[in-house]
Amino acid sequence: MLASVTNTLYKQLKSCDSGKAIFVKLEDMFGGQVALARQSVTTSLMNAQQKPNPLVIDHMINLMGYFAEVADNESNLDQNTEIEMVFKSLSKDFSSFRAVYNH
Repeated sequence: MLASVTNTLYKQLKSCDSGKAIFVKLEDMFGGQVALARQSVTTSLMNAQQKPNPLVIDHMINLMGYFAEVADNESNLDQNTEIEMVFKSLSKDFSSFRAVYNH
């Protein structure tokens, strides 16, 4: 495993005596980047708004991409939260659809 990493990283990891120790050290080094990626995609999802003219299917495909990225970053959103995010992202043209869904 260490053979494929750069010399600098190798020097930082060569004192590790097991695969688990290497994993813990790497997690410490890169954990902040994972948290930042998780925060970034969640923010993008929360700020997603349907544009006035495009088809709703195009908007839904964008949202599905965000939901997949959230899952890839191990952020767990329950189904009700996802549905609420979808409804909040839709244009006002869909307010009656939301009203019917909530009844």
